[in-house]
This record gives sequence, structure tokens and C-alpha cells, in this order.
Amino acid sequence: MTIGFIGAGIMARALGKGLVDGGVVTATSLICSAPTPQEGQPFLDLLPGAHWTANNADVVRQCDLIILAVKPQVLSDAMATLREVSAGKLFLSIAAGVTIEKIRGWLHPTARVVRAMPNTPMQIGTGASVYAGGPNVTKDDLAMVHRVLASAGKAWPVEESQIDTVTALSGSGPAYVFHFLDALIRGAVALGLPKELAKDLAIQTVLGSAQLAAQSPLSPMELAAQVKSPKGTTLAGCAVLEEKDALNQLMARCLAAAKSRAEALARGEN
Repeated sequence: MTIGFIGAGIMARALGKGLVDGGVVTATSLICSAPTPQEGQPFLDLLPGAHWTANNADVVRQCDLIILAVKPQVLSDAMATLREVSAGKLFLSIAAGVTIEKIRGWLHPTARVVRAMPNTPMQIGTGASVYAGGPNVTKDDLAMVHRVLASAGKAWPVEESQIDTVTALSGSGPAYVFHFLDALIRGAVALGLPKELAKDLAIQTVLGSAQLAAQSPLSPMELAAQVKSPKGTTLAGCAVLEEKDALNQLMARCLAAAKSRAEALARGEN
């Protein structure tokens, strides 16, 4: 199987590395397109043996699966020359907010399109992805896509109508976690801890807590209750997060704003 990437950025490289590390394909079976050799070089450096071209149509001609890995605002330009060469080809789009219907409109009527939303932890094999197939996608197509996405983490099938919400949750979610980490570090430094120690403690705390949540049958709030002793320090700190439902309301606004932006991209707004 030959897999092509239209785009050679962070997500293309992360998925390419997952495919190779997971034994799905060898690097020599990968090809990426980028406007200049310099833009394609990081992909080739990460995956020795992979190939680069400046011609998107060449990627489509040569590959069994074509992954659309460019920003949604430039996807239409990237697809401009692909209508005829895309006949019968399978495409996997990871462009936020761009619907299957819109992508199919740029391609040959016999092209098959699956839309997915991965996230950046794919870079270390711990990504979270969802995917949904278009009207002419087969079970074998979906099985291939699942194998590709799961090579760099975990993957779940969903309805396309859910993908904008997933984009707001797991697609954008790593940034929320990094903001939270930064806030923990800043707060600890303000209270007198050295920055490097604060950073190490904050990262290990978030990492360990996420791993515990993944392995425990308890809900997040049940796990939180285990840390809250009556009249204790944790209870005092959590009271600030719970005051006027502050954290829940903030995260609800955060996800709603991200979903709204995904919907705007779907409408073609830049």
C-alpha cells in the first residue's frame, strides 16, 4: 500500500511516523507534497526513504490512500487539479470544518472520502482521532482508515455531524491542557517554587492523573473526591474552581467557541 500526503506539516509528519512505527507501511511507501523542497524536507528527515513532490496530482496518481493534511483555508486551492486524477481513489481529510460533501464536490464523482479529526499527541503515538465515511465509502475503506489513525493512538467511528464537536474537544483539547499546565506552573512560581521544579511537578501531576482516569472505573469527579479530605487543602483549592460553577462554564464557553469556528470554516469563512 502506498500512502500520500497533500501537505507535509506537523500532522502529516505525526501520522506518517505512526504508520511507520506501527508497521502499517515502510517509509519508502510514503510520499508527501509541499510547494517547495524546503517545506517537504522535515517530512523526509523524520521518515528517511519517503518521497517528496511539488505536484499534488502526482501524489493522487501514485497512491492507494491520499491524506489531505493542509489547512482548511487552502484546501480548495490544493484540490484544484485533482478532479480527473481522483477517479476511484480513497481520500482521508484531516482538515477541520471541511465537510465530506464539499470535498466530494472538488473530486471525481467516483472518489471516496473519509473525514477525520486527529490531534497533535499523534506525534508521540498517543493521538485521539475520530472518522466518518462518505456515501460511497466501503467497509474495507473504513477498516483501512481505522488502521491508519490507530497506528498513532486511538480511533473511533462517529457520525459526521459530531465531528465539529469532536474538533472542539479532542482536536483543540491539547491546547487547553497546555494552557492549564502553564497556569499551574505560573501559579506555583508566584508562590515561590523554582520554575523548573514547578514545570516538572505540574507535568507529572497531569500525566499521572490522566493515566489514573484512563485505568480507573471511577468517573473524574469520583476520583477528585478521593483527593478531597474534609477541611483539607484540596477542598479549599477546588472550592475556587467550583465557585459559581466557574470552571464548567469556562470550559463550556471554550468548546462552544471552537465548535462555532469549525462551523464557520465549513461555511467557507476565512
